Amino acid sequence: MKYYSFFILLAVLACNQQNNQDNQEEPSMKVVNDTINLERTSVNSAPVASYSEKVKDPLNDWKFAVDVYETKATFDFLVKMKYKELEAEDSITIPNFGIEPKVEIRKGDKEQSCIIGFLDKNKEFKSYKLVQITNKQLKISTLRHYARTRYKVK
Repeated sequence: MKYYSFFILLAVLACNQQNNQDNQEEPSMKVVNDTINLERTSVNSAPVASYSEKVKDPLNDWKFAVDVYETKATFDFLVKMKYKELEAEDSITIPNFGIEPKVEIRKGDKEQSCIIGFLDKNKEFKSYKLVQITNKQLKISTLRHYARTRYKVK
């Protein structure tokens, strides 16, 4: 019985100490990149970026196309892809660098391929996703991963 009461007392003291640490705020903590609203006031229904390429076929008027649309969340976008009669959707999230996200689509190295990316603070294109046709199938893959970090300012 003595051991049980000792462990209960120890647990109560440990929980109390944890709560005291949680309640203390660090005055030196500063949030970075909070200048952009995380939700849009109005969502543009037209694509913000588009790419289209005709598929070589003598009998049909098919195309390979990729369109990127805004969503309610400022840094999230909807990607609509089309190849022949196949249609697919995916979503992408652009990192918050403290500027309004600007999505672009550029032609890829291969035929029927394109690269979805965004412009950074220096207006340099950062490649993000590759959309391509592989073995007559539509494929999207991640080229690079991007993240933002928070740090303490003293």
